[in-house]
Amino acid sequence: MKKIKNRERNILKRFFVNEKEDERIKWMMRKTGITNFSIFARRACCNKEIFSIDFSEYKNIISEISATKSELKRIGNNINQIAKHLNENKNNQTKEWMSNYQNQLENLEDKIQKVVHYISEGE
Repeated sequence: MKKIKNRERNILKRFFVNEKEDERIKWMMRKTGITNFSIFARRACCNKEIFSIDFSEYKNIISEISATKSELKRIGNNINQIAKHLNENKNNQTKEWMSNYQNQLENLEDKIQKVVHYISEGE
């Protein structure tokens, strides 16, 4: 490539694309009416704000939701066991199971409230 003196833009940038991406670029150039790829690329790269989202702060939320999901599955299994037991026979152990289930449910509600608070307050 020959060098042109006093060129305003003297740094060459190159990149690879696949066929689908190439077709998309060509389509966008036709749509915008830009025939020079350098001008198109400069406008596409430099005229728009690039942003990134850091999801690392949401790891606590994701782990809480995952733990809550596991607890919810266990509670569902407990309900199924209680229903089966009630259908088979009735005794005082069922009351104990229901009390245990109620405690688990209240604990789960507390955890859900903590997650909701964390999301809404950002803490």
